[in-house]
Amino acid sequence: MNGEPPHRPLLNRCSLISILWPAVVGNKAAALDGSAGVPANSNASRWRGFLALTAVTCITLLGITAGWVVWFDVYWLFRAEPPWFIATQGASKVLDRQTRRAKTLQALTREYRVAFIGSSTTYHGLDPDDLDGSIAGHAFNIGISAVIAEELGTVAALVASRPGVERVLIGLDYYMFSRNDVPVRLDTSLAHPSGRWRALFGSVVSSDALRASRVASVTGAVSPGRWKRNGFRVTPPLSAEETRDHDAVRRRTIAGYRPETLTHLDLALTRLKGRRVDVYITPVSDAQRRVLSDAGLLDDFAHWRRDISMRATAQGVRFVDFADLGMQHPFDAQQGSTAYWLDNLHFTPLLGIIILEQLELPIRHHAKAAVQTP
Repeated sequence: MNGEPPHRPLLNRCSLISILWPAVVGNKAAALDGSAGVPANSNASRWRGFLALTAVTCITLLGITAGWVVWFDVYWLFRAEPPWFIATQGASKVLDRQTRRAKTLQALTREYRVAFIGSSTTYHGLDPDDLDGSIAGHAFNIGISAVIAEELGTVAALVASRPGVERVLIGLDYYMFSRNDVPVRLDTSLAHPSGRWRALFGSVVSSDALRASRVASVTGAVSPGRWKRNGFRVTPPLSAEETRDHDAVRRRTIAGYRPETLTHLDLALTRLKGRRVDVYITPVSDAQRRVLSDAGLLDDFAHWRRDISMRATAQGVRFVDFADLGMQHPFDAQQGSTAYWLDNLHFTPLLGIIILEQLELPIRHHAKAAVQTP
């Protein structure tokens, strides 16, 4: 469905009928031309009975499997508090490792009026629970880990397929438009109704979903923290050792800007026509600017910021550049997380609240109070 191992429908396991049917037809034909000693009606009747029993067995097994998968709800699509959530309080190895699959399926099954599109910076930094007023409880965070520009059009199509969505916030970071070596990508068929139906069907009737539908498959999250039903991930502060490791990863994976990827942003904005859309550049920490500087990519970064501004403006959507907001809240990758930064790339909901407020979304009073004046 999304570059992760595709779902393998259990329906394929009930292929005995398709194998045996030619034998049925062959036996019946032989009986009709007198080449077999068994009366045609008796032979055909026995085969029909066998096939009917096989079909009933397959349907029963599929029904039991689907019932179990829906009850356990490993991708968190159908129930507010499925069994795995009760056992782990939202920590899930499946959701951590299959974020693309889970988030796209959730985006197709949640009811929401406001959508947050972006990468892991979005699901770490923007908590829909911080919203107030009429949209409180009606926003969903569709942040997807390591999403790249080529996937934005598919995500936009998913959101556009939801009739209740009125407003979309698209958070962009430099990595989306520089790296292209991500190991998995969203299946572009998700942009079409048939692809979305196949994905939903596979989430219920598949051997992958069945294997994952047990507490042992969910426990042992990839990193500390837990998921919320609104798509936000609660992550505790990282140690100095962890943020140093993250900084080293950023230095190994930093790459030059790919201007050709801008066409995918155009496609995403085109697919979201008719809705209020805000495009913004996510905050950039001073630690990450040092990574860009050491790699000789500050000019690429500046070029990218200008291009995003021009593309968004040309498409007639609101654009806000929050890149410099990160500089107001210093971060040292050698010292561990701060109140405003988890690591080089990921800001906390305190910066997220500032972003949401500047984009003119209503914020809960307690969330505003938590933001410290720099």
